[in-house]
Amino acid sequence: MPKEIANKTKKEIHYRCKKCRDEIYWNTHKKMIMCKCGALGVDGCEFYVRLIGDEKDREMIKK
Repeated sequence: MPKEIANKTKKEIHYRCKKCRDEIYWNTHKKMIMCKCGALGVDGCEFYVRLIGDEKDREMIKK
């Protein structure tokens, strides 16, 4: 897959907490960001994404 397409696809990803419906962009510039209720945490940069919380409490959204 060409690099431009891979980067565009990755840039459109958000994670949504199913409890409070808060959405967090995948690239947090290496800062842990928690949702309002604290069930989901996202920490990421261009090289990795770390997700905190239960898998059943989050969903990936492509915008």
